[in-house]
Amino acid sequence: MRVPWHRSLFVRLFLLGAITALVAVVAATWATARSTTVAVQEQQQQSLEAEAATYDALMGYAATHPSWDGAQRLVDRLASASGQPVTVTDRSGRVLVRSQGAPSRALPPSSARAVIDPLDVDVALLSSASPTATATPTPEPASVPGGGGGRCSDPDVVAECARYEVPARSAVDPRAARRLEDGGRAEWTAVVDGADSCLAAAGLEPLLALTDEFTALVPYRTSRTTVARCVDSSLREVLSTSVAPPALLMTGSASAAPSVLWDLSGGARLRIGLLAALVLVVTLALSALLAGHVVRPLRGMATAARRAGDGDLSARVPADRRADEVGELARAFNAMADRRERSEDARRRLVSDVSHELRTPIANVRGWLEAAQDGLATLDRQLIDSLHEETLHLQRLTDDLHDLALAEAGELRLSPVTIDLAEMLAQVAASFPSPRLSVVCQPDATIWADPVRMRQVVLNLLANALRHTPDDGKVVLAGAPGTITVTDTGEGIPADDLPHVFDRFRRVDPSRTRATGGTGLGLAIVKQIVDAHGGSVTIDSVVGEGTTVTVRIPVRDEV
Repeated sequence: MRVPWHRSLFVRLFLLGAITALVAVVAATWATARSTTVAVQEQQQQSLEAEAATYDALMGYAATHPSWDGAQRLVDRLASASGQPVTVTDRSGRVLVRSQGAPSRALPPSSARAVIDPLDVDVALLSSASPTATATPTPEPASVPGGGGGRCSDPDVVAECARYEVPARSAVDPRAARRLEDGGRAEWTAVVDGADSCLAAAGLEPLLALTDEFTALVPYRTSRTTVARCVDSSLREVLSTSVAPPALLMTGSASAAPSVLWDLSGGARLRIGLLAALVLVVTLALSALLAGHVVRPLRGMATAARRAGDGDLSARVPADRRADEVGELARAFNAMADRRERSEDARRRLVSDVSHELRTPIANVRGWLEAAQDGLATLDRQLIDSLHEETLHLQRLTDDLHDLALAEAGELRLSPVTIDLAEMLAQVAASFPSPRLSVVCQPDATIWADPVRMRQVVLNLLANALRHTPDDGKVVLAGAPGTITVTDTGEGIPADDLPHVFDRFRRVDPSRTRATGGTGLGLAIVKQIVDAHGGSVTIDSVVGEGTTVTVRIPVRDEV
């Protein structure tokens, strides 16, 4: 059954990687853009402040000097303070004064940072340098009842005039305007006369008065813009001969502006977005590749498991090229499948062996009993002994099966005591009266074990050794503290069979003869009993030379 796509491990791993990548890319992009924006804004603010300070200082010089001839020291000081070259040129780009490191050739007017004209101040730059530099009073228009027209220059008459204030709207640098106060009454009168001429040309009455802040007093409410324009034009004309000529301010080197990849413009933001998208796509591709790399063997294992569940015990998962946890899982699955296949083979052999072992004695017993029942055979001593032998064989088989089932279920009950090995080995050897068998035991050798189960272990080992040892061979049963060894000079066990001799129903000799076949349960029972005692059993064998089985059981102090 195929897993639904929304529950697929591939989809989950991919989504995990995709969400992680998306969050990481978005967070990194936002943090980069944010930090870059703040850094650029701070740098721009610092640059603006430096340029504003330079502009304000040069504007102050231009407002108080008729030319740029003496501005070299000021320009050098400003360049040192701002950390970049400063150049002042005329409107055509010809250099008037420059600091060290600034270009000496004519510069294009388009590269100017600002225009230095005390009669037309850049309010934004000037206010950045000195917020109070351009502050001028802006009184509300007011009227004073009175009568009469004319100039109202007589104090007694001004108080009686109806007058309206028109605040100054001039872009003239205040420092240049203050020179009128120092220049005497003639220059101030020139400003008023010029404004009156402008108003007359516009069909308006002349000024009543002009304050120090260039606020015009007029006897009418209307035409306020015209009044302000006339005052401003007259002020510019009077001051034009006492201030430096307009100039261009240039800062920095003459080299072309560098090409900046990330300038936070629309194009730069687009490039950032494309780069983030590219990183996201690459990350998603890697996530898909990694998810597929993990999921593919799992799908293979699922397919193999389904095949094994359907009865195909040969199903395996390729796992030779992987050295990670998935490869380890695949190898564990293959090992499990191998064990299951061997177990199934052993089960089939068991069914065949047990059916044969049961069928033969049962058939013999039934046949002889039916023959005796029909009067075809006489129940003499020889027949009774034969039937008894078949019954004992059946009992041994059923006992072995019962013991193995108890041992594998962990229900084998033990009653350990201190066993004198010499005495136990001699008793077991007496059960096999054979000239091929000899017993060797160290004095006072003991083990801590269940005497009944240990006797069963030694009986099984001796029975196997004598069964596979020729008449001219030897079998040695040896004992030492915590150790029992059975050595024979029989046919030996092939190396390929050694790892499996303790498997259930495993027989090196596949025959079912009563002499050599056995049931294949003896060594399996031996291992289960020894393991239950906390011991170990090993087999060393060479084909044609013999076999040595060593059983190690802890002594009482080691338990």
